[in-house]
Amino acid sequence: MCVLRGLEALRTGETAHRDIIMQLANGEQKFFYIVASPVKDDNGKIRQINEIVIDITERKHAEETRLENERLAAADRAKSEFFANMSHELRTPLNSIIGFSELMKQGTAGKLNEKQKHFIDNIFTSGTFLLSLINDILDLSKIEAGKIELAPEKMSVPVTIKETFSLIKEKAMKHNVVLNTEFDTELEFIEADKQRAKQILFNLLSNAVKFSKEEGGTITITTKKERDMAKISVSDAGIGIKEENMKKLFQKFEQLESGISQKYGGTGLGLAITKQLVELHGGKIRAESKYGEGSTFTFMLPIEAEKKEKK
Repeated sequence: MCVLRGLEALRTGETAHRDIIMQLANGEQKFFYIVASPVKDDNGKIRQINEIVIDITERKHAEETRLENERLAAADRAKSEFFANMSHELRTPLNSIIGFSELMKQGTAGKLNEKQKHFIDNIFTSGTFLLSLINDILDLSKIEAGKIELAPEKMSVPVTIKETFSLIKEKAMKHNVVLNTEFDTELEFIEADKQRAKQILFNLLSNAVKFSKEEGGTITITTKKERDMAKISVSDAGIGIKEENMKKLFQKFEQLESGISQKYGGTGLGLAITKQLVELHGGKIRAESKYGEGSTFTFMLPIEAEKKEKK
């Protein structure tokens, strides 16, 4: 195995070293680092060759794994940046489609007959859904590309929740859902990005309303101060989630069941974005559910935002 290194050392009179690969009988590859050093007498004549053979297979595999992980991370960043750029390009024409269709619905360009109203309603609904999907992809891409920077501020938890309720109130009424709150008087203010906090709450509330039972129900937001964390729970009495589907909840583009996705719609991105926004704040989120009885999503946020060093 080391003859070539020894011959090289004999020929040059210098220490020779090299990595070699050997294929074992079982097909496994082994990597070795070989050093061949000539030993000379007092007259400078080579009397023998000392050889050292080091098995570097594990080191080589670790290096290959590191390089592959770097390649995958770079590919993932490139994908996220591509989605972010494409989403920006798509939003502009979509906003025009939605805006003009809304004007036509209002009769600004003249009275519409029933068939035209039906067509415009479809354009508006489809455009709104597509814009929501693009916004979700844009948010997810920004998060994965590390381009979302939080802007923490001192925000009132009860006020932020009430403001989010106003965004979902109309949808809740259509589903015959009642919104309730149970506020901990010890939890008033936290340091968080208010826009993103409202996005987290809106996503959870929107899901709770969407997956309510046909007869309606109740959704309750509960807040509680736990040491240096704010605990916020969104509980509903909706259709619930099967135990085997719980692990899919926060995965990107995951629909729990084809029948549910067809009936209720959705992109499979809302909870994935919610989880990442919670974690960006230094928090955690979890879910509990009993199929047929309802679900509770609980997230924890630090009461004081982590101080970042200025570069």
